[in-house]
Amino acid sequence: MELVKESDKVLRNSCEPWDFVVDGDPMPIIEQMTKVMFTHGGIGLAAPQVGINKRLFIMGNQDLLVACINPEIVETIGTIRDVEGCLSFPNLWLPVYRGETIKIRYTQVDNTIKESELSGLMARVYQHELDHLNGVCFDTKVGKVSLQLAQKRRKKFK
Repeated sequence: MELVKESDKVLRNSCEPWDFVVDGDPMPIIEQMTKVMFTHGGIGLAAPQVGINKRLFIMGNQDLLVACINPEIVETIGTIRDVEGCLSFPNLWLPVYRGETIKIRYTQVDNTIKESELSGLMARVYQHELDHLNGVCFDTKVGKVSLQLAQKRRKKFK
């Protein structure tokens, strides 16, 4: 399993729901995605970022990793702007507006529904990864000038 880079069209496609009857146990994919995410130093990774067209992502770290299957946002409270990056867009950092606090719902690996509320970094990661499942990359969430400036900074960084 390999990380998909920004030029790959799979990142711009909306994903299909995970069906436990048809698709089976998601754990083998989650385990492989976890290896990819940690290898690249990430805190979130969506299935399309490894070429899988399914509504599944992981987020977290070595201490707490959450797999979100068929995730959704139930409610968004407030807005906050902060800089974020993406494993598929190495060394590109963009100021993106996201919901400050979000109420979420997703299916867990045991096929049970989980509802909770997130804020801070985990709310940002959840929204970023959910965008991937909808074929939306963070480079489309900023203005043209902001994107061009960030791309110039990235070239200098290389």
